[in-house]
Amino acid sequence: MRVVSTVQGVIRNENPRQGLNDLKAAGLENLFVDLDQFYPKQENHISLFFEKAKESGLDISLVKAPELLYDVKRKEKKDDISFLAKESVKLCGKYGVQKLIVSPLEDDYEKNKKFYAELLQLAKENHVTILIENSCKNVNGHFTRGMFSNPDDIKRFINEFGSENFGFAFNQANMNLSGQNSLEYLSELKGYVDAVILSDNDGDQDAKLLPFTSNSIKGSNVDWTSLVRGVRACDFDGDIILDYADTALFASPYLKPDLLSYVKKTGDYFKWQFEMERMIQSYPARVLFGAGNMCRNYMLNYGKDYPPLYTCDNNSDNWGKTFEGLEIKNPEELKSLSKDTAILICNVYYREIEAQLKDMGIENPIERFNDEFLPQFPFKRLDMTVAK
Repeated sequence: MRVVSTVQGVIRNENPRQGLNDLKAAGLENLFVDLDQFYPKQENHISLFFEKAKESGLDISLVKAPELLYDVKRKEKKDDISFLAKESVKLCGKYGVQKLIVSPLEDDYEKNKKFYAELLQLAKENHVTILIENSCKNVNGHFTRGMFSNPDDIKRFINEFGSENFGFAFNQANMNLSGQNSLEYLSELKGYVDAVILSDNDGDQDAKLLPFTSNSIKGSNVDWTSLVRGVRACDFDGDIILDYADTALFASPYLKPDLLSYVKKTGDYFKWQFEMERMIQSYPARVLFGAGNMCRNYMLNYGKDYPPLYTCDNNSDNWGKTFEGLEIKNPEELKSLSKDTAILICNVYYREIEAQLKDMGIENPIERFNDEFLPQFPFKRLDMTVAK
């Protein structure tokens, strides 16, 4: 998986160099460009941006064609949108961008099929794969489900045109606005999802905020648990796009370098979460470190399919006892493991335990297990480590 950052709100169209340098310094070297940023008044800055990005050694991984549908001040006609989509294909071809997101026009399968078919030959000539996305409709100020809100329509569309020509970008912000469940939706799309676009909003107003920032005293406005579970369920292994344009736009230029460092950590966090089950599956054998709630949650969800050899704990009172069917051993026992056995830390003190293992001279793979977004949870958490 790649973590891909938006540039909208980060760079200045007329002078993108500083924003590009800040992105690179933060480790955000894969970029997502929403061409809405340049239309309808600053098209002349597009070539400047692409050239400066190339000079900076940054990769423009995905581009999104101008949409211009929700802005009531810009009454773009269907022909104008079609023209801009074709120009976007040519732009991607010119600069070697292989993936272009093109939003559907309206809530009509056959009309959209015709719209995308007109782009197909041009996309082939420019070696561009077009990604469709789930949309939502603004009906008198309220968002409802739009085109490709039904997984069956996505599978039907891609199967008709071929996956070598079209793919799918899951727009999590649109899913939240239309009130759909990400887990139910993505579970139907195993093998069809090429990109996941992550933005936060309040479920009522369209916004592009950094994940985990649109919250209230009642909690998050996005069901992140369903999102992570859904991404895992669809066997996703594509691009994670962080689209936080509104957050970046209103951040002070003095704070943006620090914001971008946090964006990088947020992207890495989602990559870690999305790949959690794949990480567990990748090792031929594993042991756990910890004999508490996180260990119990591992055994509840993965103990049957990926059983650990044992668990260990720093509390010497528990050595020799059992917990969730696992023998609890002295961490010193880890030194006798075969080198391909992974140690999964089941404790929130990740950094402290990692340092302990390295000081012990452990050379085995050390991984962090996390139980924030598991398929199922026990009814009660343990108040303390309970071993028998």
